Amino acid sequence: MNVIECQNLDIRLGTHLILSRLNLQIQENQFVGIFGPNGSGKTTFMKALLGIIPCSENKIKILGKTPVKARKQIGYIPQYREMESFRLKGKDFIATSIHGHKLGLPFLTKKDLYQIDNVLDQVHARDLAFTPLSEMSGGQRQRLLLAQALLGNPKLIIMDEPFSNLDPKWVKLILSLIKELQAQRKLTILLSTHDLNPLMKIMDQVICIGNQQAVLGDVDRVMTSEVLSGLYGFPIEVVKTDQHLFVTTSC
Repeated sequence: MNVIECQNLDIRLGTHLILSRLNLQIQENQFVGIFGPNGSGKTTFMKALLGIIPCSENKIKILGKTPVKARKQIGYIPQYREMESFRLKGKDFIATSIHGHKLGLPFLTKKDLYQIDNVLDQVHARDLAFTPLSEMSGGQRQRLLLAQALLGNPKLIIMDEPFSNLDPKWVKLILSLIKELQAQRKLTILLSTHDLNPLMKIMDQVICIGNQQAVLGDVDRVMTSEVLSGLYGFPIEVVKTDQHLFVTTSC
């Protein structure tokens, strides 16, 4: 089953064309990295998948539906959120999204409380239930964001630059947790990043975005000097050593 299908899709912000004639298919239970320079359209692409940016309905399908109709089956973790000043405790933070993103804390039923405890258990964060967000590390907050994204039993998780403020230790721990959840729940994962190296051993495919184009495929096929130079519009050199990959401008 295809979780994501795009056929000749154009994505625009106002009159500005961000991605042109996008064609790709992503099957269930795939871990897909999204790579590209700042301003290339990674976040815009994700917002189109969520239905936040309108696109032609017959050219983009999520789980066989329009993005808006599929939204309840998508878990979303946006780019870094300032959470140091939040006085909410972990359990209350997750509760703010139990019935969608609404202001204030909702009235919680026994079913709601069970669901919150369940997602906390899935990310191994029950110990954070009564800890204020202001006292948590960046990695602990990221675990809560992941727990929040699991509400409603989604089939697709979209993560926008989740590691931009984490040290390597927490990147490794969060990635291990994501891979564990993917295996347990047969999730499809889309994760954008500026550094593919932490994903090299676990991602199934990569989408590289640049110059209004996007290419999907295996790392060995997509992350090449030829493909990236075409996408970026200037010479790019790709150096691969064992499980590491370095992308730089060609001299």
